[in-house]
Amino acid sequence: MQNQLQINMLLAKSQTLIKSFLILFALYFGYSMVLGVLGDFFPELVDNGYKQEFIKALFTDSPFKAFMTIVVMAPLLEEMMFRTLVQPSHLDLILFISVWPVVFLVGFVPLDVHWAVKLVFTCIFLFAVGYILIGLIPAKKTAKVRRCLKKYKLPMLVLSAMIFGFIHITNYVDGFIIDLPLFLLIFPRILAGIMLGWIKIKNRTLPWSMALHAMNNGFAFIILLFFFA
Repeated sequence: MQNQLQINMLLAKSQTLIKSFLILFALYFGYSMVLGVLGDFFPELVDNGYKQEFIKALFTDSPFKAFMTIVVMAPLLEEMMFRTLVQPSHLDLILFISVWPVVFLVGFVPLDVHWAVKLVFTCIFLFAVGYILIGLIPAKKTAKVRRCLKKYKLPMLVLSAMIFGFIHITNYVDGFIIDLPLFLLIFPRILAGIMLGWIKIKNRTLPWSMALHAMNNGFAFIILLFFFA
C-alpha cells in the first residue's frame, strides 16, 4: 500500500513537471509573438547587436563541454543558488549557504585549468562544504528562518526569479549594465525563474526544479547545437 502511494505521488509530480515544461514554452512562444510585434514598430529593440558570445564559445570549444555546462551543471548550481530560499527545507538552506561561496571561489581557479578538472573540483568542494555545514548546523537552528521564508514564499519566488533573470545579463555583456533591449533579452529567464520556483513549491523538493531547468536548457542545447554545428 505504501509503495503504491509513493508511485502515485511520483506520477503526480512527474505530470506537474511535464505540465510546467509545456506552460513554460507556451510563455516563451507568447513572448516571442509580442517581441515580434514590438520589433515591427521598434526594430532597435530586437536588432540590438547583443550576442551570447560565451555560449557560442562553449560550442566552438567542445559540444560535450557545452552540454555539461548548460544541461548538467547550470541547473544543479543555479537551482541551489536561486530556488533554495523558496519554501526551503533545512537541506535547502544548507545548500544555499554552501553554493554561493563555492561558486565565488571557483571563479578564482586559473583559466588554463581544464574545464573537467574545474567541474570535478566544484562538485567535490560543494559536497565537502555541505557535509561540514550539515554537521555544524542542526535543523532546529534554521526552523525560524524556514518558517519566515515559507510565510513569504510567493514574494521570494518573484524575487528569486528577478535576480535569476538579471544575473543572465552577463551572457550578453561583460560586467553588469541594463537597458531596455537587454531587459527584453533576459525577460524569458525571469519567466523561467517563476516556473522553476512554482514547481519547487508545488512538488516541494529542489530536484524537481533542477529537472525542469535541465529540460529547459536541454531543449535550448539541441537548438543551439544545430545552430552552431
